[in-house]
Amino acid sequence: MLNDILKKYFNGEEIIPKFNIRSSMKKIEVDDEKCIACNRCVEICPVDAIEANTPFPVEIDEKKCIYCGKCVDVCPVDAITIFKASAKIEDGELVVEKNIIKYKELIYNREKCCLCLVCLKNCPFDAISEEKDALKFDMKKCTLCGHCGDVCPLDAIEFR
Repeated sequence: MLNDILKKYFNGEEIIPKFNIRSSMKKIEVDDEKCIACNRCVEICPVDAIEANTPFPVEIDEKKCIYCGKCVDVCPVDAITIFKASAKIEDGELVVEKNIIKYKELIYNREKCCLCLVCLKNCPFDAISEEKDALKFDMKKCTLCGHCGDVCPLDAIEFR
């Protein structure tokens, strides 16, 4: 695709760009063939990002969604998927990949943290608290959604 565009603008010359650019973003999809409109996802969403839609499927506002996975866990027919969509240019061609996200570990780096509390204020599960000169994560409340890491301005919170 990219090669065709470049050929057009370079009079048919074969131009192979050597970009090493990779872009990725979280996405969420509802499979309308599977969705049964039970609205369990609507009820459990902590940020009201999911709206019931008649007849179905539900509609998800990706500007509100924090990709916590609560809707995925509660869906009885596995109609909802959260993934990381990545795009890169490889040998002059655009390659798009989808990888399902499921974090297993939260890593907090106190040295990077400036205690701005952006993560604490944005956690819909109330799983973060301030303790002396550090943050404390309540792993019984934490869903490992990755949202606190996404909003951390200094990348002090990472997920694997």
